[in-house]
Amino acid sequence: MVPRRNALPALRVRERSMCYLVVFLLLGSAIATLLLAAEVSAQEVEKKTETPAPTQAKLIEQANAPISDLLQIRFQDSYAPEFQGAHGQGNVFSINPIIPVPEFAAFPYTQLLSILIPAAITTPQGVTGFGDLKVLDFVLVSRDPEFVWGVGPVFLFPTATDRTTGQGKWQAGPAAGAAYDLGSLTIGVLAQNPMSFAGENDRSYTNFLILQPFATYQLGAGWFVKTEPSMLFNWRTHGKTLPVNLGVGRVFKIGNQTVNCFVEPFWNASNDGPAPRYGITFGFSLLYPNIYQSQ
Repeated sequence: MVPRRNALPALRVRERSMCYLVVFLLLGSAIATLLLAAEVSAQEVEKKTETPAPTQAKLIEQANAPISDLLQIRFQDSYAPEFQGAHGQGNVFSINPIIPVPEFAAFPYTQLLSILIPAAITTPQGVTGFGDLKVLDFVLVSRDPEFVWGVGPVFLFPTATDRTTGQGKWQAGPAAGAAYDLGSLTIGVLAQNPMSFAGENDRSYTNFLILQPFATYQLGAGWFVKTEPSMLFNWRTHGKTLPVNLGVGRVFKIGNQTVNCFVEPFWNASNDGPAPRYGITFGFSLLYPNIYQSQ
């Protein structure tokens, strides 16, 4: 019998096509949910007094916290000129819409839909491609003015266009986070633990913790300093990535559009690889405060 040499590539193409279909359906459902929630919210807002626009201090706090009910679109580019465990340089450009779905009668909690789109990943081997898409559905259980916390599921989809830019696994897991407002200082943490349950058979099982502590200190006139390292703990290999970073940025307006810009150098305190040894991250966000009240 002649071996079917093209069976594996064909299977991977079918898996990737199915993955894209699921992602498109998910994004379509998210947009439909957002539009429905916006319509319901707008009807409810008409019955209430209009919510005042957030202060600049509140915008700085919300724009730099991974858990906040501020509609924003984040563009981020991280460049690493040197890697440990690999030769070469790397770069990751991502787009991250964060969409708050306001509470309404059917679901009395605010949801945050975070869609991390790794639009262009360049590996130390010189390969550039799309990465694995990550979706976080976070429910704000408590929205005290000084303390917020919530939980939700996180999903990773094997949308990478090359083996070196993704993990080739369908993943899901829990997420939890909290943020505390101390006036000029905001601190908090977001934890996510995706685990693989399906995908390419020749790829390793994945189970890792993404621990994201964050802190922002406001300097006045829209300026701030921040740190938001994304620490990675691989439960399967016991490897870890421990970046240390400190950045500076500002929230301001370009015409009528509120934006957030920052630059944040980082250094990896762990010796496990392959991982960036050091690098720099540039961020630019479009902010849309009180988007539902303006409906």
